[in-house]
Amino acid sequence: MLQYVTIIALFLCGINSQDTHEGDCPNIPVQGHFNLSEFAGVWYEAERSYIVFEEDSSCTKHTLTAVSNTKLNVLISLIRQGGQSDLIDGTAVLNDKLDEAKFTVNLNIGPRYFSQPTPYFALEVVNDEYACIWSCTQIDGYTYQDFSIILTRSPNPSEETLKKARNVYDRNNIIREEVQVVNQNNC
Repeated sequence: MLQYVTIIALFLCGINSQDTHEGDCPNIPVQGHFNLSEFAGVWYEAERSYIVFEEDSSCTKHTLTAVSNTKLNVLISLIRQGGQSDLIDGTAVLNDKLDEAKFTVNLNIGPRYFSQPTPYFALEVVNDEYACIWSCTQIDGYTYQDFSIILTRSPNPSEETLKKARNVYDRNNIIREEVQVVNQNNC
């Protein structure tokens, strides 16, 4: 019976991401002295783990607008494989300590997908350059799922910027499987 519950839980959470690991979500430090208003603005996805609601998309851009000292409105614009533009909106609310970059994100991704509040952690933010986002959800006592997104202020960041961002995941021992480079050309 426990096996079936685990399989159902993996399926439901797997709708949002695909990186499943044994054990508990690691306790990884996040950006301290976080400033929400400086974090707000336009960010471009440079690399991401597989995320089903962004599958085969390009030109993915996050526009974050501070509506209070604890809340951001989120607008994600992207182009689907067939050339169709799409918008996903939602909110990101800071958890607990105001100076720690831990969010609960709610995206309105419609009835096609299983939408639920999701934890997002900003591991490192260099406001004029890049942000390393990581999310981890405990499935049961045996497994967790995570995903990562490298956001950059430029749609075409330098290799040096990407190397610095990738290093954040490496030094925290975050396994980044099936990483996709997001095409930001001809947007």
